Formats: sequence, structure tokens, C-alpha cells
Amino acid sequence: MRLRHVRTGLFFFFLFLLFASSALYAVDPTKNLSPRYKHWINEEVPYIIQADERKQFLMLSSDDERDNFIKAFWEARNPNPGSETNEYREEHYRRLAYVNQNFGNISAQDGWRTDRGRIYIMLGEPKQKADYPERKNVRPLQIWFYQAATPALPAHFYIVFYKRSFGEDYTLYSPYQDGPSRLVTGLEGKNDQKNNLDVIKRSLGDEVARTTISLIPGEPVNLNDYTPSLQSDVLLSTIKGLPENPLTKEMLNQRRMTERVTTSVFSGNNPASLQTIVFRDATGRMTVNSLLSYERPERDLIGILPNKQTGYSLTLQTSVLTQDGRPVYVQNEKLGGVVNESQATAARSKRFGAESRLPLVPGRYQIVSTLTNDLNHSAVRQHVEVLVPDPVQANWSVSKILCFSPQPPTHDPAGILPFSVAGLRFVPKGVQQVSVHPGEPVRLLYQLWSKPLDPAAREGHKIKVHYVYGTMQAGQDTHQEDEEIDATNFDASGTLLTGRTLSTEGLPAGNYRAVITATDDTTQQKTYAALTFHVTSEAEMTDMWTAYDASESGGRGTAIDDYKRGLSALMQSQSDSAIVWLQRSLADDPHYLPALTRLVDLLSQSNKYKEIVELSTKFPLTDEVSQQTAIQMSQANEQAGDYPKATHILESELQFQPPNADLYLALADVYQRQGNSSKAEDYKRQAAKLAN
Repeated sequence: MRLRHVRTGLFFFFLFLLFASSALYAVDPTKNLSPRYKHWINEEVPYIIQADERKQFLMLSSDDERDNFIKAFWEARNPNPGSETNEYREEHYRRLAYVNQNFGNISAQDGWRTDRGRIYIMLGEPKQKADYPERKNVRPLQIWFYQAATPALPAHFYIVFYKRSFGEDYTLYSPYQDGPSRLVTGLEGKNDQKNNLDVIKRSLGDEVARTTISLIPGEPVNLNDYTPSLQSDVLLSTIKGLPENPLTKEMLNQRRMTERVTTSVFSGNNPASLQTIVFRDATGRMTVNSLLSYERPERDLIGILPNKQTGYSLTLQTSVLTQDGRPVYVQNEKLGGVVNESQATAARSKRFGAESRLPLVPGRYQIVSTLTNDLNHSAVRQHVEVLVPDPVQANWSVSKILCFSPQPPTHDPAGILPFSVAGLRFVPKGVQQVSVHPGEPVRLLYQLWSKPLDPAAREGHKIKVHYVYGTMQAGQDTHQEDEEIDATNFDASGTLLTGRTLSTEGLPAGNYRAVITATDDTTQQKTYAALTFHVTSEAEMTDMWTAYDASESGGRGTAIDDYKRGLSALMQSQSDSAIVWLQRSLADDPHYLPALTRLVDLLSQSNKYKEIVELSTKFPLTDEVSQQTAIQMSQANEQAGDYPKATHILESELQFQPPNADLYLALADVYQRQGNSSKAEDYKRQAAKLAN
């Protein structure tokens, strides 16, 4: 049996097989709705709305409330929150129109009620379709092939439909609940699953026969015997339960938080800029540091807090997306504090910058930062594309340049604060650009990146750095400086932090450019970085005060950071890297369950049973471990042949969870594979009772 995604909700799948969707409610709770809203809740969104959302909608008392609900419903699913075009909604209604035109009764527009309509609405157009008209002794079949658009489902899978009779529409097929006997007509198969599997092989070939046993490509099957695994039915259950899936709920909750932020009034009177710089630490971990700063002082940031004290209260929401717009994670941070009268006066006269840090793995990303003033609900938003480089792939490179404040750096040995590097936190003034007054020095720092190497191996090697800055116009003087650095200052990861203070004495007001050239004296390789600085009049404000949220880690050290790196690796299609980062997250904090849940799920997709078995030994079940994780751990032990351990895991989970069809069916599967048919049938009966 190949270990695959296990998701909660199999109970609902059985209901779906037992009852038509129109019979799920003994009393129609929508009877008091007007036709418009009844049509929306019953026919337009029944397969994508969550149970809590449906309940909330039915409790609304006015049409205005319902209209606002529907607007918020679609906005929560908008891949580009706040945009006028909602691609999700447009695609949903395209699918709905397609199924009503191509399935079911066209005049009744009820294609959405059919099994094919439901799957098409939820999953979209399949990558491939195969039609098998009625053959000798085999009912008409359709096989759809999908490539999953969500990590909640296997990467690739099949969906099979069959016609029970000539006049009926196609019905969804289940290898576990139906089996080949449902697909074969006549008496040749004698209602025996193995015999009917042979009939399908003779009529349609081995590949179709294989699909009737497993909907998951690559899952080991025995075509000489009917031994379907539970995984195909779990897949169907997961599809049916996608609206309630934890990953779906997490995504929607993140987008709802984004929507709540976007309800603020966006101010165009004082625009902001978003600047980013990537630093690497001594262990090779990459972190994006961001600065969202106003162009001019923003006096209204300081006001009266709910506790009647003077201070500031801000929400910084940062959405990380892949280059093609798929969400990686959303980070919400609270920036707040109390200030005295003199501090308030000073803050109102300075520009403000909100700092953040985003743990990521190498790749290209979109970063969307929204800063909301909680006191008056005004907000600014900026978007930037970020490249997190992989220094290991380059022999010699340099980071961006950070211009920092004259405030002395503070110690941050854990490296959990924004703009921390080599155990020191610097207060940023700008990345790649800064404004200063005449005579005010430009303080800058940056990292040089080389391949990982024992510092002792660099003994005697030198790095030569050349600085040149000026207006860079023909005929204009430039300032040039040289520096030589001992290469043994590189750490084991191949990272060296260095910097310089550039004097602006004698420079008139204007724009200047500085270029840094770093040369490895051993290899003669060169790398370059540049920054722009503006020397402005004394009357123009250049000072900045900044704030950041130091509480986000919740005392978990780097566990959350490495978990986020795991998420980013997963969305960059780097499964092996994601596994490593999730393992590091658990090593940082063995009690961080989000990392355990994602790790077990990812290992199950990769069929890495041994690693899951080790995790099931290292992390005993508690009431906080999800049912999905428990079932996956059990099935890994089952795959390893440790049936007592597999059984113990599931029976322990029953102590933490109320009676559940998923757990009963998983136990039935374990006992069946041990040859204990009577015990297996007992658990199947218990599961069936819950479905009735």
C-alpha cells in the first residue's frame, strides 16, 4: 500500500455516497430566503462554502448583510486581495456555466448536481480525459487525470466515472466502496471482485484495470488480486472535504486577515517605499529584512491609545508569494508602544519605518507589505519582487548595501530581530539608497558570499575592496578608497560581514553614487555593489524612527523561522529541502506541532515510511496531534510491518477523538492486512453506523 495524503472528512464522503445532496437536510434552512440568495447558497457555492460560512449566512437578517457577506466571501478567496478583478470568482462561474451546459439536464441547468459537475467545479478542467464507451460486459467509463493545484491532494491522480444504466448520468467510482464488480455487467464475473477485475483487463487493458484498484499513479497494485488500498477513498474524501481542509482554512484565514487590513483607508498623501536586503547567518540560513518607510513625517502615527496613554499602535501585514503569485505565508505583526511628551514631539517630526524579517529559502518571491495605523485605520501598501540568492551556487557574490543609523548596534546573539547580522542589530536608514545632510557620514555594511570553506583553508588569502563615489559625471572628481580584508574572517558558511563609513565633507547638495568592487585576491574574481545617496539641505528631514515586533517567535527560537523556510521550500517545489527545514524546526522545538504535521504529510507524499516511523517513536501521541497525522503515522508503521504499533497509534487516537469513521476505517484496514477479518468487519460496521 502506498502511503498518501490522509485527510479528515471521510465521514462526509460516505454520506455523499448514501444520499443525494438534496436530501442532506430534513428541513430546508434556506426556505425563507429570496430566490436570489437561495440560488446562491444552494446552487452557486455549495461545494466551496465552509460549514461555518453557510451557518453564518443563514443567520443574517437583511439583504444588505447578505450582500456584504457575499462580497467578503469572494474577497477572501481573491488571489490578489483588493484588486478589481477576482480571478477565483471568474473561474468558479466559468466552471459552473460549463457543467450546466455539458452535464445533466441542460434545460434544467442542473449539471452542478451531477458527480462530474461537482468534481469539475471543485478541481477544474482535467489535464487529460479518456472515454471508454460500453464494451462487452463493461459499463461506459470516463477517466479524468488531474495535476493537483493544492498541497492538500496528491501531486497527480485519477477520477473515474461510470454509468450504472443507459439513461443515467455518470457516477463517481470508488475502488474501495465499489470495486470492479460495479463496472462489470452480466454474469461472467460471478459478482466476485477478482473475477470482475480480470474481465476489465481483458476488455480494456491493464492500465484501466489498475485504475479501478487505485486512483493514485505509481501506487503499488496487484493486478492478479483485488486488494484496493484505502488511499483512493481517502483522496475522494479529501476532495469532497476541501472547503473544510485545514490547509484551505489556513489560506482563507490568512486572506481574511489581509481583507481586514485592506478595509483601512489607503492614504495617498504620504507615499511609502518598501526596501529589502537579504542576509545569511553562519549556519547558512537566509533571511529577508524589510523596511516599509514613509516619504515624509507621519504625525498621526502618534495618538491616544485605548488605555488613554500617548503612543502608537500599528499592524504590519506581510504576504509572501511565489513569483507566479501562489501564497507562501502571511505574517502579521503588532508594532506599538507608549511614549512621553518629548518622544512624541520628536517622532512627529521624523519619518517612520516599519521593520520586519522574513525567513525564506533561495528563490524569487513577491512581497506585499501593508502598514495600518490602528488609531485612525489609515494604511499604506507596497509591493516588491525579491530574489533570495543561493550563495552556494555562486563562487563569489555580494549582498545589497544597508545604510544604517549612527545609533550603536545592539547585541542580538539569537538573530531574531530585523536587520540583525553576525549577532548585532543595526537600525536601518535605507537599502541601496539614503539621504544625509552635508557633512553627515554614510554608514554602510554588506555581506560578501563565498562557497562554504573551513576558515583555516583561507589562511593567507586576502580580499581587496575598492570604493569609488561621486556624481559619476564626466569631468567631475570622484573619491576613491581601498581596503584589504583578511579572508580568514569568513565564517564556515562562506559569509563575511564588512562595511565602510563614507565621508560627505565638502560635498555640495545633490545625488551621488558609490560603487564597491570586491576582489578575491586568490582567484581574481570580482563582484560589485552600488548605492545612491542624496546630500540634502539641513531644512529637509532625513532622520527616521523605526519600530518592529519582537514577540513574533513566541519564545520558540528559530523553530518558527525554519518552519517558514520549509513552507517557502515547498512552494518553490523543493520537497527535499522542505523536509530538511521542517526537521530543523522540530529540532529547534520538539513541541512545535505545525512543523510535525507538515513534515509527516510531506514525508507521506514522498513514501518515506522509515522517517515517519522514527517520528512516531520520537513524538508520542497527545490530544494536540491531528487525526490526519496519527493515521499517517499508523500507516507508515503498517508499511514497515509493525502492525501492533500501527494499531496502538490508532486506538490511542480514539481516546483523544470522538468516534470517527476515518479512524474506524483506518483500523479496519490495519486489521484486514493482519488477516483479522472479523475485527476488520467490526470496525467497518462501526464506521457505517456513523454514516447513517
